[in-house]
Amino acid sequence: MSLILNYFKNKIPSLNCTSPACRKHNRFNENLSKTFTLIGTPFVMAYGNSDVHSMSAVIAKDNLLVGGVETVDQMFGLTLEEGDSFIEEEFDGILGLGFDGNNAEGVTSPFSNMVKQKAVKNPYYGLYLNRQNDKNDMGLLTLGDVDTTKFTGNLNYYNVSAVEGLYKYWMIDLDDVSINGNKLNYRKRKVVLDIGGFMTYMPFDDVVTFHKYIKGSSQDSKGFFHVPCNITDQIAYIFGGISYSLEPSDLIYKSADHDCISSVQPTIGTVVDEYSWAVGYSFIRNVYSVYNIEDFTVGLAPVAK
Repeated sequence: MSLILNYFKNKIPSLNCTSPACRKHNRFNENLSKTFTLIGTPFVMAYGNSDVHSMSAVIAKDNLLVGGVETVDQMFGLTLEEGDSFIEEEFDGILGLGFDGNNAEGVTSPFSNMVKQKAVKNPYYGLYLNRQNDKNDMGLLTLGDVDTTKFTGNLNYYNVSAVEGLYKYWMIDLDDVSINGNKLNYRKRKVVLDIGGFMTYMPFDDVVTFHKYIKGSSQDSKGFFHVPCNITDQIAYIFGGISYSLEPSDLIYKSADHDCISSVQPTIGTVVDEYSWAVGYSFIRNVYSVYNIEDFTVGLAPVAK
């Protein structure tokens, strides 16, 4: 069964799920597992802003083996119904790598269990994401360690911000954004690093400011921001006084009629509060990142070219 990484919830489709999205993917047959336990607590989870991104599930428990690392009695969501947005996805399920404070029904996250059960040697994992045209390279998740061949220079560590006394998101302070050498003068912004999606979502005014510095950008009648498909602007996110460059092509979400839709768009509602952004893998794949669940820090370094 193939799983995509996500910083939030865990889910795999049950054999009893008959939604089109479930039928198109590998489903988990709990009857074949001698260690499976159905807890049965129901919950509903939305991965977007509409029903097509939602799923309904019950909590179950079984042993989990990921890349040779095994945890015992891992709780997870066994989906009974999935929205249509999952139909065309390549993955079968989702492996959550966030904090326990953001999990449903008090479930301990898989990596937290790996640390508690001493299945890994360190309380952090390293993440490298490849690009679609990287034919001889693949993304790499290193559980309990880092891969020093995937980045240049030193890892720089940033404290994770708590939300109402709990650590829920991989959220760190942003100094600013630089475009073509111009600092945009963002203040008090926090960034939630979200591997679950490609896009970056900001409050509307921040998106307007961002695209004002992108040559040839525009906004269509539906409110979406566009950029030239041959974009060459030099973009960098600044954390702790250190700039991390973004490949110009990572500002392109997909082609439109005469240009391309930007990967930076206004959020619907708020990410966490009025000062927070959700930054997807359009940025994250430009860095090697390390996530420590005991020190509550995130490490960043430019990826090795």
